[in-house]
Amino acid sequence: MMTKMKREEIKINYKDIYNLHIQLLDVYERNQQDRHPYQKDINFYKRQLNFFCENIVQKIFVLNQLIKIYEKNREPKIKWCSETYYSKQHEDIEKVTD
Repeated sequence: MMTKMKREEIKINYKDIYNLHIQLLDVYERNQQDRHPYQKDINFYKRQLNFFCENIVQKIFVLNQLIKIYEKNREPKIKWCSETYYSKQHEDIEKVTD
């Protein structure tokens, strides 16, 4: 007999989303070691955030754009990690099959 599991609803409001974005952005900024290659874009969105956003939805949108910029810079690192992991896994598999 199969019982249906009820999915719990996660209730999150704009303030929670805003706070999560702020926390993530803070982590990215603290871990940035040198000048960011997309610094002009970052400065642009920070000005938008500080001077032109009128409500929390606009602020979340701008924060999201900032996070995307930081993540774009991380893509090569993520790709390198994934390729390194895959090649190691591939070597391990070859050793087992030999």
